[in-house]
Amino acid sequence: MHVHHQATIWQLLRPASLIAACASAVTVAGCHANDPVYVPSTTVLETDGSGTEAKVTLPLRFRTPAQSESTERQNLTNKLGYEVPWLREDRVHVEIRYTVKNLGNETGQFTLDVDGASEFARFDYEAVAAAFEAADEDAPPLGLIQTSNLPLLAPGEVYQGTIREDDFHEGALDLDGMGRFMSPFVSLLLNRSEVNPIGLELTPSAPASDLKPTPPVQWILPALWEVTPRFNATQPVSCTVLVRIRDDDGRLWENGDDEFMPEPVTFTPVIMP
Repeated sequence: MHVHHQATIWQLLRPASLIAACASAVTVAGCHANDPVYVPSTTVLETDGSGTEAKVTLPLRFRTPAQSESTERQNLTNKLGYEVPWLREDRVHVEIRYTVKNLGNETGQFTLDVDGASEFARFDYEAVAAAFEAADEDAPPLGLIQTSNLPLLAPGEVYQGTIREDDFHEGALDLDGMGRFMSPFVSLLLNRSEVNPIGLELTPSAPASDLKPTPPVQWILPALWEVTPRFNATQPVSCTVLVRIRDDDGRLWENGDDEFMPEPVTFTPVIMP
């Protein structure tokens, strides 16, 4: 059984010193687009140790493109031969900081994975598991982004960790590979691309081969527009998450902006009999 907590209240937090700096600079040049913005989850993820998973979905709010930006994107799409995203992974930088506390009376182990969506595709483990169940097979326990080397926590012990920007880059690459270019998702999720690029043979930047006869072109990755931390533990344990975003191009939503609301397609694996 999965418990899904959907975040419904939004807060974009900046450090107090940054707010003051922005207020004093607004008449000159405004804040730099790359200043970090913090998105806290309004839900504390808690598990009771019985195997019940907790998760929360956090959309990362962005504005819609102006007409000139849409025209520029369409021109680049025509040039490269595939749809170029509005939110580019090389221009939007995301990380998650999390705090875990063992609320139980015994030492416990926890897991934390992150699913997510770009403007084109969504990875939802429940949809993946349902596809495997329909084929009478067990789904591999893989998140779009997986944490590793997590410690055992003694009763009352607190652990803080970070899912880094390079982890989100890998997740965005894997999601676009499986979602738009039919790459085998298990190979993608099990391997770091810089170590073993298996599964990326059909993507735009892959060298020409029997699988992909065309020569490589620039591959502009879509950034994750939505993140879903999934948490479980063998003891009653709580987890709080804080998303940190740096936006190079000033595309994060602000009051008065029209909000970018894509409708990504949920990835569903094809299970061979």
